[in-house]
This record gives sequence, structure tokens and C-alpha cells, in this order.
Amino acid sequence: MKRTQLMLLITVFFSIVLIVGCSNKNIVTKSETETDTSKEPLGDTYGFTSFDLSIDTKEMKQALIATYDEKSDKTEAVYENKIEDSYLHGNKAMDKLNTIFNELSLEPDTEDEDMIKKVSEAFEIIDYKNLQLKVKFKGHDKKELMMSK
Repeated sequence: MKRTQLMLLITVFFSIVLIVGCSNKNIVTKSETETDTSKEPLGDTYGFTSFDLSIDTKEMKQALIATYDEKSDKTEAVYENKIEDSYLHGNKAMDKLNTIFNELSLEPDTEDEDMIKKVSEAFEIIDYKNLQLKVKFKGHDKKELMMSK
């Protein structure tokens, strides 16, 4: 009987460790100055609600990964740049992406090649091997683009 209780206790302990350890580090939290009344409708900040970028260089696969996913209940952000050895998630990733997105100014009617050029320049990787971009603009279908050099 004691052995069963010990096994149950160990199982509960590791379950708690697993749950706490697997919290989503990509979620962007609101700052203390933001309130629910100041929340903009989805897509109003950058013109898109989803941004997924992966860039391969000749030297390495997935040299840069940037993801942004805005939903009504949460926003997630990731910025990983192996070239600069920078791995940011959540609020830190959002700070980095915010700077890039504010200068990027993508529009849904931008030509595909121009959009890829703007993105590669904004993320400062001009000499790429493959670039994959998926963007969901507010009120439009998702654009999926890929360019190889």
C-alpha cells in the first residue's frame, strides 16, 4: 500500500513540474499601462494579424524565423536569428518585431516580389537561399510566398 502511495505522489509531483515547465513563453503580455478599453481591433496595429517568416541562407537552414500571431484573446511572437545568436520570445520578441513592422509597411496589394524584397531588407538578410513568408492581412486571404535564389 505504501508503495502505491509513493508512486502516486511521484506521479503528481512530476505532473505539476511538467505543467508549470511547459507554459507558453511566446505569449505577449499586456503592459501595466494597457487596458481592455485601449485594445485596437485585430489587425489595426500593423495591417495584418499573422506573419510567419523563415529565411535560409547558403550557410544555414532557418537562419531567421519570425512569427507573429494576433488573436482576440492573445498575441504570440517569436524572433530567432541564428546569425546574430538572438532567440527572443514573447514580449522581447514583440519589441524587436514592432521596430521592424513599423518600418516595413506591408499592404495586401503589394506585388509578391516587392513584398519579399521589402521583408528581406527589413530583416536585413538580402543574400538568402530560400525565403518563405505567410501573411494574413486584415480582411484578406492569407498570402503564402516563397522565393529561392
